[in-house]
Amino acid sequence: MSDQAASSPEDEVHGLIGWFAKNHVAANLMMFAIILGGIVGVFVLKKETFPEFQSNVIQIQVPYLGAAPEEVEKAVILRVEEAIESIEGIHEI
Repeated sequence: MSDQAASSPEDEVHGLIGWFAKNHVAANLMMFAIILGGIVGVFVLKKETFPEFQSNVIQIQVPYLGAAPEEVEKAVILRVEEAIESIEGIHEI
């Protein structure tokens, strides 16, 4: 009998899962590497409840109900602009 006739369908390796089923040591080594990578990742990964970030935009809202646009500009907008124009680092108002 030839080698092909002597082999049964169970001996055939189909794909990556079949290869790992035949090579238990390789499968265990891969499992160990994945677990080790996960453990290392838990300790290396930076975890923060409130992460630090820098925003380039500041928005100011001042409610002035029932006022005309000219009145809001004189009473609020111009005063806020004058107050913040002396702050260093502001590029555009």
